[in-house]
Amino acid sequence: MSFSYAAVYQVEAVCRTPLRTGGTDADAERILRRRDGTAFVQGTSLAGAMRGWLEEQPERTLADALFGSQPQSGHLTVSDALFDGKSDQFTRPRLRIDPISATGDDGGKFDTAHIGAGSALRFTLVWRGETEQKRELDTVEKLLSAINAGDICLGAQKSNGFGRLSLTVRRRQFDLKNAADRGAWLADEWDGEIFALPNPSDSGRVKFTVTGRTGSILVKAASVVVDKDEMNHKTYTPNLSERGQAVLPGSSIKGAVRARAEHIAKALGLDKSVTKRYFGREAEGEDNGLPGLVRFEDGVLSGHKRKISRIRIDRFTGGVQRQGLFTEEPISSAVTLTITAPEEPILCALLVYALRDLGLGLFHLGSGWAIGRGRVEVEEIQISAFSGRQAALRFDGQNGIALEDAQGLLKEWLNTLEEVRDV
Repeated sequence: MSFSYAAVYQVEAVCRTPLRTGGTDADAERILRRRDGTAFVQGTSLAGAMRGWLEEQPERTLADALFGSQPQSGHLTVSDALFDGKSDQFTRPRLRIDPISATGDDGGKFDTAHIGAGSALRFTLVWRGETEQKRELDTVEKLLSAINAGDICLGAQKSNGFGRLSLTVRRRQFDLKNAADRGAWLADEWDGEIFALPNPSDSGRVKFTVTGRTGSILVKAASVVVDKDEMNHKTYTPNLSERGQAVLPGSSIKGAVRARAEHIAKALGLDKSVTKRYFGREAEGEDNGLPGLVRFEDGVLSGHKRKISRIRIDRFTGGVQRQGLFTEEPISSAVTLTITAPEEPILCALLVYALRDLGLGLFHLGSGWAIGRGRVEVEEIQISAFSGRQAALRFDGQNGIALEDAQGLLKEWLNTLEEVRDV
């Protein structure tokens, strides 16, 4: 391909949330690595995420020009994104839920591996074209802005909050009709100056921020440890933690909120396909499933832990099971949950109802809900639309709710839901 102009974007990124990148062997307990052991995201995966987002934007006509098509190659080259050597790998337990019984599927328990939040990675975008095609660079920079804003996420588990990055970008442009630029290009002198990304794209997403406290939340890790500080070296299952902090996974929050939203949708007479579209579904027939539209970020728990011993009861005899003594480590902690979704009125109305029910104690988070664990004493639910409209629900701790909706945001959503219900 001949070209007379080029631009290089060298990107240093930091994972704001965990990132899951797997190979083609479908092994959830492994992440994708090079022969030297370096974890990486394939350039094709990064390019696919950018192209998928671009094809939903007004600039969609430039997708083929940038990323190529069957008859022609694209102007944009995307490198692999390489993690640095300090990137830590973590594993989380997961459970597939039977949608009919709302219990775990047989053989549905599995572990998934990922790179932890805070890890650093680097990748490079190189654009080659003609001077009159330079308007494509505005779109490239908009793509980088969308990654930085969280509109484009990388890897798997995006609806569980994975794959959000913060970017620092260096840009250098080369007019190859200029001798100095041509010499620098041929010598691979690509180091540019830090480039301020354009303002975040108009993603149209709504942010729900839930703040409160929990007196006894439990999120069990996959491994059992020995407590050497206690007599007889008792074993116990600790809370899931990463980088020294207990974590309430976005997948766990998603599962609880989804179940409540489905219950509400059923009570309102909505078709099951509605919640499947909003929260995703497994593969059916010959398709590959459907990704969810709602994203749930991890909740970080940093409060007080205490070990509590319990016994397992034999449900047939009513007596204690042999070797049934076990120890758990519930946490009392402040909790902040962050959920984002496209501003679709029916979806947002279902989320408002489901999060309201969380604040009223009608469902819990984490493990041990049957014995009262995981209740969140919600203080406030802040709702912010990209357009700038805001609303809030505030709880007084006695099942009283104060509504703030001066701009009519919630009223609009709830009225739309009622109209659909009446059809």
